[in-house]
Amino acid sequence: MKHKFLIFLLGLSIFGFWSCENDLAQQQDKAITQEETSPLDAFDSLNILIKQHPKDAQLHNERAKFFLLAGENNLAFADVNVALQIDSTDADIWITLSDIYMAKERFVDSREILFRAEKIDPKNTNALINLSRLFLIYREYAKSLSYIDRAIDVDPILHEAYFLKAMIKLEQKDTTASLYNYQQAVNLSPDFFDAWIALGNLNQAQGKALAEQYYLNAFELDTNNTHAQYILAMYYQQTDRIELAEKNYLQIISKAENANAWYNLGYLNLVYYGDYQEAIKCFQKSLNLNPDYNDALFNLAYSLELSGDKEDARQSYKKLLKKQPNHAGAVKQLNGLGDPK
Repeated sequence: MKHKFLIFLLGLSIFGFWSCENDLAQQQDKAITQEETSPLDAFDSLNILIKQHPKDAQLHNERAKFFLLAGENNLAFADVNVALQIDSTDADIWITLSDIYMAKERFVDSREILFRAEKIDPKNTNALINLSRLFLIYREYAKSLSYIDRAIDVDPILHEAYFLKAMIKLEQKDTTASLYNYQQAVNLSPDFFDAWIALGNLNQAQGKALAEQYYLNAFELDTNNTHAQYILAMYYQQTDRIELAEKNYLQIISKAENANAWYNLGYLNLVYYGDYQEAIKCFQKSLNLNPDYNDALFNLAYSLELSGDKEDARQSYKKLLKKQPNHAGAVKQLNGLGDPK
């Protein structure tokens, strides 16, 4: 899929080369400052600018970022190398190169490139934050925190720094400091979705009712965000507010088919309502969307068994055991059914 997306982007850019010869300032306005510009239009305009100004390192760097987002790491690598050949003194270009290495999971190479960027510009917060992330991967917490603190010294309202600091404190089992830093992140950036979810998770783990409000804050940032609503629904289910959980799962499904939402609706019907026929329908819909959803297959078989349809239950257990031979639950239930008469 990503290759088709990229081909479409490149196709647009070729058309742009042939049809547009606008003034540089006008193109920059279109590519950079026009708020309603779509990613495809921005990419198209960027290609036009590069054709007109092939020695502009920043333009090549920006296109490398587009390629990186599209998952085309080799094309991104080629563009960033062109940028570095033009200007090797720009820390931001080296950071883009480190991002490419990160995408390739070449963490050591990424770190060495970031050291170079930091040497060029010791106050570059992107370099400092990315170095902190890399040291966090290796659980070198002291070094990770030192880079965060340097980033905050440069930019005291850098919400990403507080979010990362909260993650480190959580790994160090310091939940008080973690909560404080997540709160700082949302204070500085109230639309910081991940921080609201993290606050909800921490408060839920501590059994605090405040978790619900944090999840609601995340959901209300975008009420069409089914991921946020699913987390909220799961919270209601885990706190035994079953009607609210069901309502949210149904709303999710009304927006887009969702295997997990169907699975959890099946679970509610199986465990809480004892409506085995409805549970069977829900688990089957979940499996239609994700045939490899083994938990849904097991619960489908169990619902069939409880409904009295032992032969279909037996076949479903056997199907599951073909896919996962060591599934203890399926083995136990199948043995309990005995041989067919």
